[in-house]
This record gives sequence, C-alpha cells and structure tokens, in this order.
Amino acid sequence: MRALDVMPLQYANLDHVTRRAMVGELDEDLANGSMHISPRLQPSAVAEYQRLLRDALRYYDDLWLEERIAPLLVDFETRRTAKGDVVTARLPEGAARVMAERDFNLYYMRGIARRAIAEGRPDVEVYRARLSLEPRRESSVLEGAHIPAEQLLADLRAPAPLSQAPRLLGRPNSGLSVRLTGP
Repeated sequence: MRALDVMPLQYANLDHVTRRAMVGELDEDLANGSMHISPRLQPSAVAEYQRLLRDALRYYDDLWLEERIAPLLVDFETRRTAKGDVVTARLPEGAARVMAERDFNLYYMRGIARRAIAEGRPDVEVYRARLSLEPRRESSVLEGAHIPAEQLLADLRAPAPLSQAPRLLGRPNSGLSVRLTGP
C-alpha cells in the first residue's frame, strides 16, 4: 500500500490548541526519556524520527509523517512463528503507515485528553477516525463511549509498549480516536 492509496485519520479537533497540547506531551516524553521507540526504526534515525514527529504534530498529519519516515525504517525484523521459533522477515509494506498513524494518533489522543482537562471537560468521546468496512467487534463496542479524560491520559502515558493491549481503547491501530465533548 502506497501513501497515495490511503487517507490520514480524520482528527475531529485538530486545531492549534490541540496541537500545542500534543507537542507538550511529546516534549514531556522526550525530556523524561519515556517516548516509545519502535524497533522498526533504524537506531541511527531516532533523532530524525523525533524531529519529524514533532513537525507532524505541529503542522501536518500522519500521512505527511508516513511519507517521510519510510526511509528511516529497517528492511528486516525478527518475529516469532506460531511454534515460537524466531525468524527474520522483511518488514511489511505498510509498516511506515502503521507507525505514523499509531504515533500521531497517540499524541493526538493525549493532546485531546490534556486539553479536555485544562478546559474543565470531564470526559472525551471515542469515535472511528478511519473508515473501516469491517471494524473489529471490540472496536465497534467502544464507538460513542465516553471516557474520563484524566483516566485516558494516564492510560496513554503508561510506559507499557504500544503493542501490548488491552488499553482503554483496545488494541493499537484500531482506527479509533477521541474527540472533545460538550460546548
């Protein structure tokens, strides 16, 4: 899948206020060394990725980020087979898309939760940000749910690797995001 074949997630409240909160979350992660670094990223490209992610959060979207990070990824990764064997495999074609969408949406959701708290809004609403003709049942159940903003922010800041689930919003890369509620 090429970048031109996909659309960025639809971010309901992506404005300058949310972007400032998103960058604030990234800056805190960078300052305390808690930013998740994907093993799919070349070790020599970490600083460049962090710079590109910051630019994307400030001015662009996940599709812009995807187009720029593809050359920063490794060509091969190790995986476990169903039998538990470790094998080396070529990185999937959509790896840059998954990484860009996951990281951008993570900071977007953290920014929304942070903004909701600052504005005195008690919760945020889960919505489908990516069109899916056959969404996972566990994702569909969450659509329209209201989650306390403080609880969501704490959950998304938790140091567990992004690949581990479940979290409040289920598995990563579900196509779900959050938006502000109320006036």
